[in-house]
Amino acid sequence: MAYRTPRELIEVYWERVYNAGEVELIREVCADPIIRHDPNCVTPLSHDEQITRVKRSVATQPLFTHRVLHADDRFVTSVWNMVSRDGRNIRLCGIEVFEAELGRFTRCWNSEYAKGFWGEDGDDFDPAALLPPELVASAGAISADWLQRAFAAGGVVTPQRLALEPEITPIGHGTTSETACLRASYNSGTITAPRSAICKIGRPLTAALGSTSPFERERQAYALFGQDPGFRIPQVYFSATDDSGLCNLLLEDLSATARPGDQIAGCSLADAESVVRELARFHRSWWEKPELEQHEWMSRPLQLLPAYAKGAAVIAEWLADRIPAEAIGVMRDFGAVAERWINLAPTRRTLIHGDPRVDNILFEQTPDGLRACLIDWQSLRLGDPQYDVAYFLSGSISPADRRSGERALLAEYVRIIAEVDPTYTLELALDSYRANIVSGLWLTVIAAAYLERTAHNSDLITTLLTRNASAVSDWDGLGAIATGK
Repeated sequence: MAYRTPRELIEVYWERVYNAGEVELIREVCADPIIRHDPNCVTPLSHDEQITRVKRSVATQPLFTHRVLHADDRFVTSVWNMVSRDGRNIRLCGIEVFEAELGRFTRCWNSEYAKGFWGEDGDDFDPAALLPPELVASAGAISADWLQRAFAAGGVVTPQRLALEPEITPIGHGTTSETACLRASYNSGTITAPRSAICKIGRPLTAALGSTSPFERERQAYALFGQDPGFRIPQVYFSATDDSGLCNLLLEDLSATARPGDQIAGCSLADAESVVRELARFHRSWWEKPELEQHEWMSRPLQLLPAYAKGAAVIAEWLADRIPAEAIGVMRDFGAVAERWINLAPTRRTLIHGDPRVDNILFEQTPDGLRACLIDWQSLRLGDPQYDVAYFLSGSISPADRRSGERALLAEYVRIIAEVDPTYTLELALDSYRANIVSGLWLTVIAAAYLERTAHNSDLITTLLTRNASAVSDWDGLGAIATGK
């Protein structure tokens, strides 16, 4: 008995079943059931189920053409293009492989369909034609298509198309955000586009932390800085937010050239010097610039006073048995004068990072030596530049190293600032440093109000608060607040 060959079956399947809409021919060309293979699943389809499925497709009046057609006595492969003839001009392409037995298709393997037609010679990839990606709420939702669109939307030159789904590696202990490293694979041997990137996904928060989401503030900060700010930050590849406060940031991955700071371990004096220098470069870029007043999205410390009280109560209940009694006392006594401290008039004003802990720093070895890269700009605001310096030194190095090296580091800071303000002396810097030595304590306690009670966070708050309180005591920071200098 003569049967249709696999090639004859595919011609009937495309030309008559789909292009001509003769769906009842399914009963002649397909087994009952035909076994459909998709990624991670197999689905048997009876004649009636297959006909129902095909009817949905032929409603668009498709026209299928083969780009590549290959058949032997058992299998047939079709690399196809399709355009709809119903006025909507839907264009799709795909690959399907069929197995035939006794004149009927018994199995098929389907790749995912893609919009457009298969590329031809001379059809270069045009990232500018891609639409911006929708925001993702978790790293698990990131695909090669999302990453390609994010690069394109951010103006990153990526003439190569991504070949595979990105490799996604979670980073850090974030509770209000998610951070992951994305590693890309391209359809090219010569790569000029980023091979990896850091994606930061900020989740919507309540208004407890201020009227502007910290993640929106970080996005605005990078936009304000631009691509050549005069201080080291990661390059921004993509940045977007929505009305709910969901924020996506795609940043330069520095993991191959830089090491992250470890807040609990702290850093060396050599590391600290690189941070102080970079803070000075950042501060001098915005030193006493009056136009900064217009940015309403910046952090407002007065809004955080209730959070300090909440954090102090949390620490007293959660960690009082781990933190020295004198540190608990400093925390309590500062709470009584925190508002007065916030309202102290700064000697000089500039943009300040607001949260320059060592784990918000990356350390790069460059041809000119060690350089710090400043990240995590969720607390950016106007303020006294010594807020940042005191914040960093009071929480990110050991008390012994701080006592031995902080005055020399302040002198180096003043030397850099003198390039834009020769009137800013070491004496002025020391007075401001003393008045702001509570800055690390301030944000450590606020952070405790929102952190999960994990072993890591317990160690983190204990280490920070102990260091912070030691610095406040060494400099009589509470006395400086009382006297206003």
